[in-house]
Amino acid sequence: MPEAVPCPPRVSRRALLGGAAALALPWPAGCTAEAVPREDVSTLVEAISSEQDLVATYEAARSADASLARRIDPVLAHHREHLAVLKRHYLPGSGDRAHEGGAIPSPKAIALPGGATAIMAALRAEEQRAAAARSEDTGKAGPGLSQLLASIGACEAGHAGTVRDPAPSAMPKFDLQALQTALAAEHAAVYGYGLLGARLRGPLQQTAKAVWEAHRTQRDRLVALLSAEPVAAAAAYRLPVRVTSARSAVQLAAALEDALVPAYVGLAGASHPQLRRFAAGCAQNAMARSAGWRQKGGAAAPREAFPGLPPAALSPRPEPGE
Repeated sequence: MPEAVPCPPRVSRRALLGGAAALALPWPAGCTAEAVPREDVSTLVEAISSEQDLVATYEAARSADASLARRIDPVLAHHREHLAVLKRHYLPGSGDRAHEGGAIPSPKAIALPGGATAIMAALRAEEQRAAAARSEDTGKAGPGLSQLLASIGACEAGHAGTVRDPAPSAMPKFDLQALQTALAAEHAAVYGYGLLGARLRGPLQQTAKAVWEAHRTQRDRLVALLSAEPVAAAAAYRLPVRVTSARSAVQLAAALEDALVPAYVGLAGASHPQLRRFAAGCAQNAMARSAGWRQKGGAAAPREAFPGLPPAALSPRPEPGE
C-alpha cells in the first residue's frame, strides 16, 4: 500500500496577506480534506468590484469637470481606502478550492451626464446603489466581515444622503448584548432630539420632529426584538453638544446620529443574516441623517472612511485552524 503524501504545514491567512495582492499556494492532492470552503470570497469579490467601479467613476467625473475636484476628492479618498482594506481580506481559492471565488473584474466607470449638477446626482445614485449592495452583503458574509461591509455601506449612505427602511419582514431574537447596546443608543437619540427640537423653528423643527418620531419607532422595534428585559432609558443623558441656539441644535442632531453608527456596526456582527442586514441599514440611515444635518449646519463632512468600525476589524482575522 503506497504511503500517504504528507500535507505541508498550514500557513496562516494573516501571514499570506503581506500586501494588497494575495498569495495562493499549490496543495498536494492528498490534502483536500482540510480545505474548508470560504463563502466570504465571492462576497468580497463583489464588494471589491463595486469599490473599483466607484473609484473609476469618481476619477472620470473629476476629469470631466475639474471644478468638482474639491467636492469629489475627499469621497474618492474614502473609496480608495475601502478598496485597499477589502483587498487585505481577499484570499481567493485555487486548485481544488477554485470554486470559492474568481478573478476580480476590471474596473469600469459609468457613463456620466454633462454638467456639474447632473454629474453629482449620478454619483449620489451610484453611492445609494453601492450602500444597498453592501447591506445585502452583510447577510451573505460572516459576522466579522459583515461589520466591515456595514461600515463601508454607512460611509456610502452618508455620501448619498438617502434614508430607507432597513427592516426585513421577520426578525430573529438573537445577539442580546449588541441589541441592548443599539437600544441604549436609540434611548439617547430620542432624549437628545426631544431637547434640541425646542431650539429649532420652521422646516428644521419639522425635520427634527420627524426624525424624533423615527427614532421612537426604531426604539420600539428593538425592544420587540429582545428576548430579555430591555435596557431602560436614563432620566437624562450627558449630550456631546450643549444646545444654546439653532446652530448648536443642528450640531447635536448630527452628533446623535454619529453616535448610533458604532452601535449598529457592532450589531452587524450578529449571528443571524437578517439581523446583520437590518443593522447595516440602520447604520446607513444614521450616517445619511448625520450628513443631512451637517449640510444644514454648514459643517464639514466626516473624515472617517470606516465610520463606527473598530480598528481591529480593518485587518483580516485568522480562520479557525489557521
